[in-house]
Amino acid sequence: MSHSFGPEHPYKTAIATDKIFGCIIGSALGDTIGLYTEFLSKIQSHRRYGDREFTLLRPRTEPFPDAHRLQFEPCGWTDDTDQALLILLAFLDNRMKGTEFNLAQDFAERLKIWVDKGLPALNRPAFDIGINVGAVAGSAHFLRDPVRCATERWINGGRKAAPNGSLVRTHPIGVIGVNLTEEQTWRLSVDLGRTTHVDPRCVVACCISVGLVRQLLRGQIKTEKDMDAAIKRAYKWMREQPDIMNPDPSADLTGDQIRKHLDGQEFEKHVFAETLEELRLDDQLKMGYVYKCLGSAVLLLRRALRRISTAPTAVGMVAKAQLFEKLIVQLIMEGGDADTNGAAAGALLGAYLGYANLPSHWKLGLAHNDWLMAKTERLTIAVGVNKGMLDSEKDEAADGGKKSKKKFQMPFTRSRCM
Repeated sequence: MSHSFGPEHPYKTAIATDKIFGCIIGSALGDTIGLYTEFLSKIQSHRRYGDREFTLLRPRTEPFPDAHRLQFEPCGWTDDTDQALLILLAFLDNRMKGTEFNLAQDFAERLKIWVDKGLPALNRPAFDIGINVGAVAGSAHFLRDPVRCATERWINGGRKAAPNGSLVRTHPIGVIGVNLTEEQTWRLSVDLGRTTHVDPRCVVACCISVGLVRQLLRGQIKTEKDMDAAIKRAYKWMREQPDIMNPDPSADLTGDQIRKHLDGQEFEKHVFAETLEELRLDDQLKMGYVYKCLGSAVLLLRRALRRISTAPTAVGMVAKAQLFEKLIVQLIMEGGDADTNGAAAGALLGAYLGYANLPSHWKLGLAHNDWLMAKTERLTIAVGVNKGMLDSEKDEAADGGKKSKKKFQMPFTRSRCM
């Protein structure tokens, strides 16, 4: 399904640019707002934030006063967006050089640096590193064979864990894939996702997310039918990849046993859920499950498509301007892994609604907003949506241009299964 997509028409370019900004900034906003209720139950979230009003501008919403939230900078995103930025920066750094490169390997090297030192480009320590990401990236052999390290981690866990850590960072691949074919975009997401997460549920979730982002940016998803078709294509393609479906060939599984890794009933229960309540996002034992995150993101996009498609033109324009905030607040008030759910949903909603329809009192108050906007602008050039030249920028190098081996002095925590 390859279609030419370039900046040949100014109107088309402007729309695509707005959607790319919406995707990248929208995800960061969902992450940042989601931090307010992360790890809280739905009941606790409503008790603490009964007015359901959140703002990143002064006076800003005060977070629940616990050690977890207070470790992050005011109005700043979490580890979820940090990891997405590792992909974005790796792509910019290598694309600018104009040479062939292995994006997955570059990402793995940057992830290793991030776990050890944080995000050099912004001098941000790495807080709240997921248990799975930390364990895989901490392996002595990680840089030599990331997928093998991730597979060993999965096997040692009984082949049961399917956490959301690869899904939440994957949306930049959907942007990178805007001028690639759908299958090329899926394969790129597989390569990057499997550096830490090899469970087929994690892999298919990433394929679905990047496929939706790509289609949204290209204006090819206008209805729920379009969205469902994109989801089913990714799911079908994934089930036809035996090497990805069975990360552990030594287990000598039958074809039916391998396909059970992507149990259709379990998949449909989450991805085609009609309410957030069905997903039980604040389940203390399963809140980090990748299908919960994917299901909530897809459901919010589904609701946005319904709202806009059924509204008269004038009403629809007003609805768009309010919809991102309304839906993200609905989501994060469910508690659970709210920042991760918010980041995944924010990427899809932002790619659909565009940057112009993100709430001003969120996007203008986001920490490092100018820096993130500048990097997103460079991304639009690097993927061929906008014209321009990319000069070298030191902070896009793996070490942030600092050439220092000194670690940040601030500690990090590992509190999630990501």
